[in-house]
Amino acid sequence: MSRRFVFFLALAVGGFLLYAAVLFSNASFAVGGSDSSGYANTARLLARGKVAQRIEALDRFGLPDSADRVFIPLAFVPGPEPRTMTPFYPAGFPLHIAALSLLLGWNLGPYLASPVAAFACVVLMYFLGRELALPRGLALAGSALLAACAVFVSQALQPMSDVTAALWCVAAILAALRARRRVAWSAAAGAAFGMAVLVRPTSAILFPALLLALPMRPRHLAAFAAGGVPLAAVFFAYNAAAYGHPLRTGWGATGHLEGFALRHFPARFLHYGDWLARMFSPLVPLGWIALPAARGAPLRHRLLLMCWFGAFFLLYCFYEPYDTWWYTRFLLPGIPAMILGALLVARDVLPRLPAEARPRRVIAALLLVTVLAVGVDQTNDLRVVRVDEDQAVHRESCLWAGERLPEKAAVVAIEMSGALLFYTRLVPVRYDRIRPEEFPRLRERVEAAGYRWFALIMPHEAKVAAAAVPGEWTFLGEQGPMSLWRLEPEPRHR
Repeated sequence: MSRRFVFFLALAVGGFLLYAAVLFSNASFAVGGSDSSGYANTARLLARGKVAQRIEALDRFGLPDSADRVFIPLAFVPGPEPRTMTPFYPAGFPLHIAALSLLLGWNLGPYLASPVAAFACVVLMYFLGRELALPRGLALAGSALLAACAVFVSQALQPMSDVTAALWCVAAILAALRARRRVAWSAAAGAAFGMAVLVRPTSAILFPALLLALPMRPRHLAAFAAGGVPLAAVFFAYNAAAYGHPLRTGWGATGHLEGFALRHFPARFLHYGDWLARMFSPLVPLGWIALPAARGAPLRHRLLLMCWFGAFFLLYCFYEPYDTWWYTRFLLPGIPAMILGALLVARDVLPRLPAEARPRRVIAALLLVTVLAVGVDQTNDLRVVRVDEDQAVHRESCLWAGERLPEKAAVVAIEMSGALLFYTRLVPVRYDRIRPEEFPRLRERVEAAGYRWFALIMPHEAKVAAAAVPGEWTFLGEQGPMSLWRLEPEPRHR
């Protein structure tokens, strides 16, 4: 081996290991809200071999089936049988969490799934760059650009499915390109694609790009199908068991699909375009746009990368408006294609520079440093690596409440309902689903079973919760922004 290669190998391995250290040292060891608690609760359910669980509160309080909505926490919907509930998230990412948790324990597994997926995705990004005939330096630059992306880091540090979806999309394209050398890679591409869809069903839009990557020969297509069929079977079986039909997903059961509409396109297009330019500098998205002119790359590669990122970008431009930057996470399964497309353009452009503009490597290094600096700056400005500080309050407040409340406690909540289910044995009660005329009867049944009423809420929930669950509330304390309250018994009339 040459000294240059040894130096490059040491640089690459050192960089990957350093990135792994950053991920694992800053990972969020907490779940909360709907998404992360939903994935963790789903994983625990799947680890028990179940897709639904009984709403035990209905039996404890002697309530009818129609009261089920009050005791269904965030990320769950009514189950396939009466008096049951089932998660509305796809099974793919929870299966990753369950596998790691069975291996490492539930104190580690739920929180390491995303960092592990992020590290694997960054490594595979390098090999995909090489498969697209990028020089080693530019292929490593592709990994670095993805690793420094603010939304990638943000999702890599918490139990969210976006980075895992990106990992399997990258793996599927890489395997499909390698299939030209060996048919077994076609089967691997099918399996990776199946897993990508299992993690996030919208990953199915990767299929046209995969067709551009795969050899169009019967045995390769058959191998691709064979690799994907077992995962498709899991997908359909899970949907049938959880939602009553193989083609029905939890997103459909909750009305999420209704969020797609033509009228959203202008706002979403500008929002995504703005944030992509902020996170990568305009050089990367403009480089991807210029990809058709990169004649040094095979047409198949150019079409593949344009179809890959373009499909995800266009799909989510039709999704309902939101202004927060982290919703660019929806684009993560396609962002690797944008980066690689820009690098293919850079590979073509640099050799064409006039002699006086050389050395080319210095120019390439300056451009790379500029783009990386933009990514790191955005990561710092958006406080991405402090995600654990923001999420830890969910875990801490649930454990804090669990230590202070009696075993028979009905806890009014919305934001904290999923975390309460994961971290405690307390009964979460959704105050947003209690009708005013229903509460007196509900209160009577709960208290008749020996339970007391409490509330664990965020500041913005206080007034709404008090209106939905009227009575004399006593403040018990705070844990960060979360406040704990007790509903006092009604005075008895003599």
